[in-house]
Amino acid sequence: MGPSEPDRYKTPGVLLPILLAVLVSVSCAICASARPAKGFETATLVETETYIPCGLGCSLAVEPARAFCFRLGDQVLVGEGRSYLHEGKLGSMEELAGKQVPIRVSRRSIWIRPLDGPTMRIGRGSLFENFKAAGCIAEVHKPILARANSSRRPAKIPADAVAIAGSGRGDFQPLFLWFQCALDSDAATIACRRWYGNGDSDGKDWYCARTVDGAPVGADFALDPLLSQAGRLVLKSGAVLRHDGRARTNDQLDRPGEACR
Repeated sequence: MGPSEPDRYKTPGVLLPILLAVLVSVSCAICASARPAKGFETATLVETETYIPCGLGCSLAVEPARAFCFRLGDQVLVGEGRSYLHEGKLGSMEELAGKQVPIRVSRRSIWIRPLDGPTMRIGRGSLFENFKAAGCIAEVHKPILARANSSRRPAKIPADAVAIAGSGRGDFQPLFLWFQCALDSDAATIACRRWYGNGDSDGKDWYCARTVDGAPVGADFALDPLLSQAGRLVLKSGAVLRHDGRARTNDQLDRPGEACR
């Protein structure tokens, strides 16, 4: 039994708003696809390098990671990802170093959208300490030092000791160490006492009382914890201390007359 005459005329009136709504939604979807993805901003890829995240503690089968450092306005961001997640596409990012690239950032992830490739997601944060730019190194060390300085300092560690990032990779490699450094009695070397996070001693380390550029270092020197790491101490001035490579036994020089080198 067909619809009555009034129903015939009502049907188009009912369908028309629905059809208009569908057309509007399709139109909006097309517009949305033409617009940049929500949340993406243009950043500069400062550096990217491949490294083994667990150092000597890795097995031979471990996949290398690729570390990234971005500058987004006044902010520096670091992150890393494993190449197998994107079928080796992370390696092609080397060509974009120094160039601008769209990224989207969350608390735990960074999405990278190359202009000629698919969007890739990497984890935010990195343990890669061999970036060349000081801002990138500082960003790697910030969460490490925040963890150290928020932890309870053992009674064995002096109040003037500062936390310095350790290697943090592999077996028995500490994420950070406590350092207390002072000019030695001969005024030619800087002796640094070191402790693990639990307060156990890690012995001493020595540096020449001059920078790698040969400039002398006085007794009032100050370390920059953000830029320093175990084995490479950086002063507040940005200068790097020359590591003392002379052999010692029980903290005594094997050749007392040998100059610091």
